[in-house]
Amino acid sequence: MVSITPRRGSSTIIIAGALFVSPLAIAAFRVPSPASRSKLHPSGNSRRHRNSHRPLINASVLSDSLGADEQQQTSLGNINISEAATDIITKAIEQQNSQANGVAANGSKGQRQRNKKGHKQRGKQRNARKNGKAIADPEFLRKRTETLLRMTDDGNDNSSNPDLGSNLKVEKKTFDWLIDAWSYSGTYGAADNALSLLSRMEDLRNTDSATPSIAPDVKSYTKVINAIARSGRKDAGEQAEEILNRMIHDEAADLSPNTFTYTYVIDAYARSPSPKAPHAAQRLIEEMERLRAEGDPEVRPTTRAWNSVISAWAQWKGEEMAWGRVGSGAERAEACLDIMEELANTTGNEEVRPNSYNYNSVISALANSQEDGSASRAERILERMENLYRTTLDDKIKPRTATYNAIIDAWAKSGEPDAAARAELLLAHMMELYETGHNLDAKPNVRSFNSVLNAWAKSGNSIAPEQAGELLTRMEELDASGEWDLSPDTTSFATAINVFARSHAFGKAKSSHELFLHMKELYDKSGKSALRPNNVVYNSVMNACAFSVGDLEEQSQALEIANKMLVGLDESPHGKPDQVTYGTYLKVVNNQMPPSDARDQVVDTVFRKCAKDGMVGELVLRQLREMGLDEMYENLMGQSSWGDFQLSDLPREWTCNVIEGKRQRRWQFRR
Repeated sequence: MVSITPRRGSSTIIIAGALFVSPLAIAAFRVPSPASRSKLHPSGNSRRHRNSHRPLINASVLSDSLGADEQQQTSLGNINISEAATDIITKAIEQQNSQANGVAANGSKGQRQRNKKGHKQRGKQRNARKNGKAIADPEFLRKRTETLLRMTDDGNDNSSNPDLGSNLKVEKKTFDWLIDAWSYSGTYGAADNALSLLSRMEDLRNTDSATPSIAPDVKSYTKVINAIARSGRKDAGEQAEEILNRMIHDEAADLSPNTFTYTYVIDAYARSPSPKAPHAAQRLIEEMERLRAEGDPEVRPTTRAWNSVISAWAQWKGEEMAWGRVGSGAERAEACLDIMEELANTTGNEEVRPNSYNYNSVISALANSQEDGSASRAERILERMENLYRTTLDDKIKPRTATYNAIIDAWAKSGEPDAAARAELLLAHMMELYETGHNLDAKPNVRSFNSVLNAWAKSGNSIAPEQAGELLTRMEELDASGEWDLSPDTTSFATAINVFARSHAFGKAKSSHELFLHMKELYDKSGKSALRPNNVVYNSVMNACAFSVGDLEEQSQALEIANKMLVGLDESPHGKPDQVTYGTYLKVVNNQMPPSDARDQVVDTVFRKCAKDGMVGELVLRQLREMGLDEMYENLMGQSSWGDFQLSDLPREWTCNVIEGKRQRRWQFRR
């Protein structure tokens, strides 16, 4: 039995000889307002991603942008040129001197065209910057849309083509620009605004007083369909197809849908949660093939359209029958590759021959399906890609880092006994391909190693902690060599800590805490944001403490470390305790402290702090129920623990900062 003797008037409790800071002291914690609760963005991005905003200039493109006259002038120098070219050289030099002396203001006609082209290009770049800012400003789009709709309402004269500000005028181009801007704005109601603009264009087309140039065309309808596809609506697919059908059956105007139109409708279904979505996507891609075969010059199935079909099938969970669920979305997605290959071979349409994006989408579908044998099937697709690339040397099907990472992830999610070993073998294969120069695009990155760490975390293998430690060490050594950008990030350390938490190793709390301290030391030295300690890492250490097993010393150590994590996170500038933190801490108390007045006091204090922070979530309630503290539960909640009690029954201020769900919490740290 653990001896727990609270000292009267003291905020400490002696547990088996270890100093444990009682949560009575937690009452003195700083309690920030919800608005000031800082959330960490665990970027974890590689060097390539950090520099992705920099434009890449292709030398061949730069060369092509030079006019013929400029290329000729830049080639003149002390090079020996035949006498036959003397006259040409003389004329070129005279022309060059003439331009320099201002004899010819803009030089030759070609020079004037280049100046005009350059001016237009610079104008386009300026407009692109302005457009980008406009798309990022929903308020700007809303005001411009309202103004445009008001000015084109019945009774308003738009014949003078007035300026709306920011170089926007009442013309078709303005409608199209606003619809496109709404499509990519990512804001709520973007699709509704795009539909309102399209409806007004249709009204203007059907009105005698309307300016003919404002009538919508195929491009206008296609942009609206794109806005609907990106809206996230449950009925996005049906709504997009309804507009497609309006285009097909509109006899008053030539609105024949093109490849982009069909692709965006398929994309709308691919993004839809409807169980009928993949069937509709498949039907539309088959309709595209029929139109192509009938000679429609505007419609051709492409790998882009097929990729949306694959994405739709990837989300399909089968059909619900009386005897159970039937069908496999991953299997249907895999079959798409064979159909695409057959179409390319039989019709000569190379635009449907699968590329690396299609293969990667199918591999991801298999990884997420977690069906029996899905990882092995994914690896067979990789072998298929490697064989095709060796045979054709076609970069379009070349396996890249993302391909290998997806298969490692498939093994991690498979639950098969040898999954971790297979994942590590694939990582070694990537290293070999890169180091030998056979595939420089297969270079492992931080995500590659993190996926292998995750495979070991889920393996349940007794050697998993040792393997995780070796992988982290290897990452640091490779990163220190300067050739590899493999510095471990917060995900690396959190996953390695989870390896210990899920193992049966003795001393897992201490080992997890040592990993945390090492990560914090690396962050203090380097200042890398990818190593900044966040809630996930703190919670992972506490989870290891909750499942520590051993003697009394082990229990005391686990309690002490968990308390350090709770206090440390509350004092951290990079995050604050959330519902998972409090729930996991209560799990530590439940597992490592025997029933006693001291434990009840700890639970009471922690819960009140949790409620004050607005972080009472499902995990917190579940831990209170599991402790069997019926009287305390009833005092805290005002209801028996045996009742049907929901979070919505609690005071709003107790739950106001709770974000449930892994995906939602992940976005919480990205804000």
